[in-house]
Amino acid sequence: AQDLGAQIGIYDVHAYPGQHEVGSGAYAEKLRRIRAEVPAGKKLILGEAGYKYSAPEDSLLKAEYDRRVAGHPFTKGSDCNMLCYDYFYGLDMPLLAMEVMNNGLSGVAAWMLDDAMHSNGDSGRTEDVKIWGMWNILGEEVFGDVSQEELRPWYYTWSLMCRYFPAGTDILHTAVASEDKDVYVVAGTYQGKLTVAMVNVGEKDKSVQLTLPCPMENASLYKYEENLQPKDADGFPVPQETGFHLKGTYKTTLKAQTFQLLTDIQ
Repeated sequence: AQDLGAQIGIYDVHAYPGQHEVGSGAYAEKLRRIRAEVPAGKKLILGEAGYKYSAPEDSLLKAEYDRRVAGHPFTKGSDCNMLCYDYFYGLDMPLLAMEVMNNGLSGVAAWMLDDAMHSNGDSGRTEDVKIWGMWNILGEEVFGDVSQEELRPWYYTWSLMCRYFPAGTDILHTAVASEDKDVYVVAGTYQGKLTVAMVNVGEKDKSVQLTLPCPMENASLYKYEENLQPKDADGFPVPQETGFHLKGTYKTTLKAQTFQLLTDIQ
C-alpha cells in the first residue's frame, strides 16, 4: 500500500471471524481499520469469507462442531464449518455481508459454493472434503448421501443478497436507533430501484419503522424465519408478499433471529 499503490488494482482480504465478533459489532471496527490502510480511491473486497469458532465466546458452537466431526463418514473436519447446515448460518452470513457493505468495502465472496469443489490441501481425497458449501453436488455419487445435494438454509438468504444487491449497487448510509443493538440494516440503490435488508440477531421481536429515501413501486418482501421460508418447486426463494407501493415509511415486525429483504427490483 505504501510503495506499490499505483500498481495495485484492488485490495483483497480473506477472513473468518467468529459469530460473537460479528454479532457484537466488533468486526465492523476491524473492517474500518483495514479499510483505512487502503489508499484513497482503491477498492477493498473480502474475497473469501466464512465463520470459525475459535473465540471463547463461541465455545458452545465449537463444541458442537467437534461433536459433528467425530467419526463423520466423509470428512476429517480438518478445514470445515460443520454448522453450515444450520438455520442460524442463514442469519450469520448476510449479517457478515451487511457489515462489509456498511463499512466501506466493495464486495464479499462467501466460502464456499459447493463442498465438492475443494479438499483440504487439494489432496483430492474424499475424506478431506471441505464442508462449507450451500450444497454438495456429489452427495450421492461420491458420498452415498443424496441429502447432501439439497440446498442448505444459508443459500436462501445469501442468494437474495446477491440477487438484490448486484454489482454496481450504491450502498446508502443507514442508521439504527441506539437501543436496537440486535437489529442490523443495509440499503442500496440500483438503476433507480431500492433494496433494504434487515436481520435481528437478538432474542426478542422488534418493531421496525423504515424511513425510505425514495418511493418503492411494486415492491416484494422476502422473509427468512425458522418455520417460514417460501420456496418454489426448485427450492428457490419466493416473496412472502408482493405489490407494495410505499412512500415515506414502512413498518414491520422483525422477529427474533430472522431476516427480511424488501426490494422493488424486478
